[in-house]
Amino acid sequence: MVRVNQPELRSLLALTLFVSAATGPISAQGSLNPTVAPRAAELARNGQRGIGTEMLSQYLATSPDDGSAWIQLGRFYLLDIRDWHLSGHPADSPGPLYIDFGSAALDQAVRLRGDSGIILRQMLEVERALEAVEERGYDALTHWAVPPDVAPLPDYITELGANLLSSCPAAGVMATGSDLETVAIFSVVATAGQAASVVIVVPSFYATDARYRYRIASALGTDSSSSIQQALAAVATRRPVCLTPLADRTLLSLPKLRPMRFVLVSGPGATTSDRVVTVTDLARADRQVNSSWIREVHAVYAAAAGFNPRLCDGPLALLGDTQIAACRR
Repeated sequence: MVRVNQPELRSLLALTLFVSAATGPISAQGSLNPTVAPRAAELARNGQRGIGTEMLSQYLATSPDDGSAWIQLGRFYLLDIRDWHLSGHPADSPGPLYIDFGSAALDQAVRLRGDSGIILRQMLEVERALEAVEERGYDALTHWAVPPDVAPLPDYITELGANLLSSCPAAGVMATGSDLETVAIFSVVATAGQAASVVIVVPSFYATDARYRYRIASALGTDSSSSIQQALAAVATRRPVCLTPLADRTLLSLPKLRPMRFVLVSGPGATTSDRVVTVTDLARADRQVNSSWIREVHAVYAAAAGFNPRLCDGPLALLGDTQIAACRR
């Protein structure tokens, strides 16, 4: 039985209260205060995330139309679930319930203002997928899907995930380097059922979470006592290992890396899929959308162009050299 400490219990009760309030009639609704979310973020930076969570809970109970506050609360719960993994899954913590807390908060953020709320909400579904892997093994992903009532990722992020997956040879292993790359790839796996054809490895989880490391080592056929560097190097002797553009090449230290479309590949020679890669959705978003996430996606493609300049005259030509600095060399 999970034991919930008092601050977490108060946060849970407050969450229940303000989610009910946000979806029903509001009486004596408070005015919006744009300083609350930044103040909560500052508390978190100073090591007081729990206090920031309670402050947001109390504020949103009476001011449920503040999208920024909902996003900040959802981000806190995303950090909480990751800390739970990092700390060894303590039994006296709500653990995976943090995913439900964060999902409830970010569903409200999406209702009020999409963008970051949508992407963070999908990141929580990735956390749910990783929890399933820890509980049942990597094959759990073959039955995993994002619930249909969860707002889908923007097309330009799904497009990024498809481009990365299509760049990795069949039966490959994909090591990701950022939350954005991970959620983009998982979004495609969830909809296309490609979990069986590629093993997705999140190096930061592998390095810090023994449960995750054990399950991924089983999927890779390696020793769970091996470091991520040792595990990937061993796998690269018998199957392709792909690094996303933002993966830490120095940390992962794979031999004979070679560019293949949008990824770097080590291991046996192989060809990519014949699927056409494109940045059409990103080019459209450049004209129609104002979002910091567009810049984040550009940064991934720019990193890819840094190790594979041929992309500049290929799919990235659609963006123009003003968008990708590496293509202006």
